[in-house]
Parts: sequence; C-alpha cells; structure tokens
Amino acid sequence: MKSYLLGQGVFHFVDGSVPCPPSHIFDSSAGSSSIINPSFLRWKQHDQLILSALLSSLSVNVLHLVVDCSTSHCVWRTLEKALAFLSNSRIMQLHGSFQDLRQGDSSVSLYMQQAKSLFDKLAAAGHPMSLEDFNLYVFRVLRGEFKDLVTSLITKAEPLSYADLHSHLLTHEFLHKNSFHSMAAALSLLSSSSLPQQPPLLPTPQFSAHHAMSHHSPNFSRNRGRSRGNWRPHNNRSTP
Repeated sequence: MKSYLLGQGVFHFVDGSVPCPPSHIFDSSAGSSSIINPSFLRWKQHDQLILSALLSSLSVNVLHLVVDCSTSHCVWRTLEKALAFLSNSRIMQLHGSFQDLRQGDSSVSLYMQQAKSLFDKLAAAGHPMSLEDFNLYVFRVLRGEFKDLVTSLITKAEPLSYADLHSHLLTHEFLHKNSFHSMAAALSLLSSSSLPQQPPLLPTPQFSAHHAMSHHSPNFSRNRGRSRGNWRPHNNRSTP
C-alpha cells in the first residue's frame, strides 16, 4: 500500500507531513467575519479519497482498530502501532522456534529447509538475522557426526551463505553414510568368518516296517515260510 500511495504522490497525507489546514480563515474584505478555508476543502477532499482507499484494503480482522479514525493519517498511525506490536511478538516467536530447532533423525536437506524457513520469516518481519548468527544456530544442534566438520567451518574468516553451508553438510552426510555402510559390511563379513564351522549333517536313515519288525523280532524271518506247503484242512467230523 505504501508503494501505491507514493506512486500516486499522496503519501504526504498519511505520514502527516502535510497537516490539515484550518477550516476557517479571516477574510479582511468582509470585515471581521471568517470564511471556510478553500485549502481545507481541497485537503479534506484528497484525504477522504485516501482514507477510503485505505479502509477498502483492510481485512475484517483489523478493520475494528480504525473504526474511530476520520483521517488517513490517523488510520496509518493506528495500524503502525498495532502491527509493530504484532511484529515484535512474531519476532520473539520465530527466535524461540530457532532455539527449539533440532536436527534429530532428520536429513540435512530437511533440517536446512526448516532453518531457512525461519531465517526468511525473520527477514519478512523486518528483523533479518545475520549470516554469523544463522551459522551458529545451525551448527549448535547438528548431530555428533558433524562435530569435526563444524570445527573446521567455524574457523573460517567469513560466514557461509546458505548454499555453501548446505553443500558442505550434504557432502559430509553422504561420505559418512558410505563409510558407515562399508564398516557395517566389513563387520558382518568378519563376524560370519569367525563363527565355528559346524560339521555337515548326515542323512537320516530310512526304516521300513519290515526292517523294523526284523530288527525287533529275530524269530520273525526264521519262522517265516516254515509252514508254507504243510497246511492241511482239519477234519471236524468225529470218527465213529
């Protein structure tokens, strides 16, 4: 809105640099009577047009703050005070979010996106954070595996930009993951080679029913077939 008012050449009405002229002036030609000041009428006309434009640009949430204002300057000053209070609260909230930010199990990309979002919001609220502070906020909550990298980066003469810092952290994360997987594979191979060798399992013998009966009844095969061919029918009839 400020840019629009400056472009229209009427911002001096809202910032108070052109105050409202007196409504009446003394007219020497009419004796001691006073008349309406023409400059006041022109100023009032311009100011009411600006006031209308300002009110139409406000949302319902803030319109109640300026309901008693009758000039554009009054509206502008009221909004500045209200938004300044909200801006200070917002800045404190964003700094608190930076204090609570932790990498945890997040990847470097996700962690840096969260930090960059807070960094941009502070700038939008009119309180930009320096690169030195941004680097320190990022360094202090990185995981322990980045300790050596942080030690080398923090000694640089100039603070790192977001792109450079992100690149360094991504490279370190990539190298650390590769070395971790290589070490895990080596330990797994070493562990498997150090296990005692188990003798091969012998095949389990298969036993048939006939073999089982032969084994447990020695007389079974000996008596088998002894009466073969010697069967005779019994004569049940009694001899007279």
